[in-house]
Amino acid sequence: MDLPYLLSLGILGHRTWPWNAGQTTRTVQSPGGENARNLEMSDVTPAQLKEWEDLQLHLRSSLQDVDDTECVIDGLRRVGGLDISFEDGTNRATAVLVVCEFDNDCLKPVYEDAVDVDMALPYISGFLFLREIPAYERLLHRLRESAPHLEPDVFLVDGSGLFHPRQCGSASHFGIVHGLRTIGVAKKLLCFDDFTREQGQMAEEHVLQNFGDSIPLIGKSGVTYGFAVRTSTAKPKGNQDASMRRLYVSIGHRFSQSTARDVVLKCCNVEGGSYIPEPIRLADLTGRAIERAWKQIHTTSKPAARQMIMDVSNLLDDKQRKTILSILDEVGVGPCATLASVPAESIKRKQATKDELFLPFQEMVTDVMVPELRAALRMEKPWAVQLRKASLRYQQAGKAMRAVLS
Repeated sequence: MDLPYLLSLGILGHRTWPWNAGQTTRTVQSPGGENARNLEMSDVTPAQLKEWEDLQLHLRSSLQDVDDTECVIDGLRRVGGLDISFEDGTNRATAVLVVCEFDNDCLKPVYEDAVDVDMALPYISGFLFLREIPAYERLLHRLRESAPHLEPDVFLVDGSGLFHPRQCGSASHFGIVHGLRTIGVAKKLLCFDDFTREQGQMAEEHVLQNFGDSIPLIGKSGVTYGFAVRTSTAKPKGNQDASMRRLYVSIGHRFSQSTARDVVLKCCNVEGGSYIPEPIRLADLTGRAIERAWKQIHTTSKPAARQMIMDVSNLLDDKQRKTILSILDEVGVGPCATLASVPAESIKRKQATKDELFLPFQEMVTDVMVPELRAALRMEKPWAVQLRKASLRYQQAGKAMRAVLS
């Protein structure tokens, strides 16, 4: 989503808000350069809010709330999950796309990608698309450039779709603009004029005895916004009510409400899964792993180190990370050294390992300090141990993925 496109839709609405399209991170700041304060709610005018409302209402008119004729739940092969993890106390965040493929009763990850985002725009209830859609679009673009054969049949978005004041949350916005099948999956109940707190309380207190039980979320106008769905198979412990482990599911685009509910249940009822649909759960775990690695070094590191952590997560699988880490241990690199200081002749490994993994990686992160690199390489991602990634030599030392952003 580039600047002209955003302006044409009225998403920015203010010429002094630069949106740095095509960069590794995108920031929106008030005038004044790097030291400018982040935008606050007071910076948003009523006219801008009206523009954004009109955009959502316009998109809502194109929302398809019936199933595609070719959409068959039993025939779903791949499902994508989109989630955003925030760095505590800042506007920085990690947006992640994980694509899973059905294999009998399992959903196995076949693709993952993370991008760094700066959410300097203020949080405004009902307008989360401003903060989320640009990151989701970058992830979609990168997927289509690097692995188009893995594009999923449906995208599950951590958020709302039709269950929204103007019936167009981020899941719907993303689906309508790109013609995708999307479903909104929210962990918290949203209340607004047509769906009051009293109605929300009744929905939350309704007992859902068994996995798959659901109740419709119906507004005062009679609109069915979605379902509260019991997605947990866990049995209650003590006085705990297991039926509270529920999600609020609403269509995004190209689904009926009942089919959207059934797709979410299918993605929860998998081996090793939880009450969160597996693709979103894995996207959340990946984002948290990246943020944990960054937290270890952020006080002493340059911003470029954050991109290095993204690269390690995106481009290296578990085996590759461990191989590079063991090479650093074997050559005895000092704490103040950079990766560029490691001579290739000191590495006692097969030439293929050096040519296809270490040397391309060294080219990609030449100036990174070894302690920073170790924090990234030690990233724990046990849910992705079976996810194999190509040798860096064939990823052009990461340039293939980075080029998508230009």
